[in-house]
Amino acid sequence: MNIKFDLSINQTQKLIMTQEMRQSIEILQLSAMELNNLIETELMENPVLEFNEVSIKNVAPNNDEDGPIKGELAQEDLSPQEPLKESIQWDDYFNSMENADYRSQAQCSTAPEDEYGFEKFTSQEKTLHEYLHLQFNMLEMELSHSEKIIGEYLIDCINDNGYLIVDMNYIVNVLDVDEASIQKMISIIQGFDPSGIGCRNIEECLLIQLRQMGYDDDEVYMDIIKHHLVELADNQFKRIAQETGLSLEEIYEFKEVIKTLEPKPGREFSGSEQISYIIPDGSIEIVNDELVVKVNEVSAPRLQINNYYKKLLKNSDKNEETKVYLEKKLDGAAFLIKSIEQRRDTIKKVITAIAESQRCFFVEGAGDLRPLILKTIAEMVDVHESTVSRAIRGKYVQTPKGTFPLKFFFKRGYAQGEEDRSSDAIKRYIRDMIDQEDKKKPLSDQKISELLQQKNLDVARRTVAKYREALLIQPSSKRKEYRQS
Repeated sequence: MNIKFDLSINQTQKLIMTQEMRQSIEILQLSAMELNNLIETELMENPVLEFNEVSIKNVAPNNDEDGPIKGELAQEDLSPQEPLKESIQWDDYFNSMENADYRSQAQCSTAPEDEYGFEKFTSQEKTLHEYLHLQFNMLEMELSHSEKIIGEYLIDCINDNGYLIVDMNYIVNVLDVDEASIQKMISIIQGFDPSGIGCRNIEECLLIQLRQMGYDDDEVYMDIIKHHLVELADNQFKRIAQETGLSLEEIYEFKEVIKTLEPKPGREFSGSEQISYIIPDGSIEIVNDELVVKVNEVSAPRLQINNYYKKLLKNSDKNEETKVYLEKKLDGAAFLIKSIEQRRDTIKKVITAIAESQRCFFVEGAGDLRPLILKTIAEMVDVHESTVSRAIRGKYVQTPKGTFPLKFFFKRGYAQGEEDRSSDAIKRYIRDMIDQEDKKKPLSDQKISELLQQKNLDVARRTVAKYREALLIQPSSKRKEYRQS
């Protein structure tokens, strides 16, 4: 074995990402809410920064109404010229704001009591647990102290869907009571409104509702729920008929009754709590048959450097420690302003490119949504595909057709003659075919694939199945109806 040392020179190319580059990339992929949280944090930590509330008024006369001013604000904020506005008188400012909260409360308290406004009234919907406790309180006179404790505990163990999510043995150990008392209170709660509340599984939920509908005398129907619920969901009517003695028509009609039941009794109370609001990052408007793109000022706020600290940095009386501190904060503020302006400019360019590529969609509708990939937009904007991917992450745009995430406009395409159709158009074809099918002989995924091929759309059976599931449409075996003619 020959071991020796050698010294050689190799020439290689590497991309080394600086801390500033990483921060710029991170800011680009932030959503509107994440960006505003970052800005709030920076404003608290960096006294040099402040909101630029008049920037749009200053630049609008010399530019288009919707055009972004790339880098102009950052350069203006860092200009060495003396600002026209005088430095802030901090002593006067703090004295004027002293006890502002107390004065505002005092003013409110001296307002005439007979004055009413909409802001004095609030609307709050009753929750599921409040509704159940209200019904339970009406039975307090008939219950013992121990039963009241058990009942209140059980109600608090019901989730938003209306299911009792606690084990019987656990309740026995926690409350130190017998199972008979617990079962008694469960039965009482299961008689409350909404029907099916307090159940422990889907079978019990359906049984409670069927009993309240008067099916408790028909043991054969109760037996279907207890032992043949999966087969009923799979439309295996013949097997159920052989084991229960019912006709196919009776089983089919019973399934139609099952469809009217509520598998999640508490769902009606939790609907309002799940509402979420979206702040669009930009908008697309149609003005004189032209698409106009604007960036939302709320989602991309402009910042500037406080004039007081710019003057303080120029002051020759400051010590070296103060100078180093201010220069560090000014550098961080300048880079943050530049990164936000670059983010704003990139998002506007991407939305503009999407508007040009999907013009038919904004004019006509979802049926005219064309196939689009990241590479196409990247070439139009002259950036890398990864930049486009970061720019559309968590971003939304408001359009004449509604508010959509930017990812909505990127669809896989299928050739149809000289034109291409997006995956959304294929889904629309599939839904239309299923809506118009014979319910006694529903179309299989393979048949739908063959019908699409007749439209010059080469869509595989597996792709049809994936799109059908995305549309929340059941397979043909579960869509089949057994009504007798």
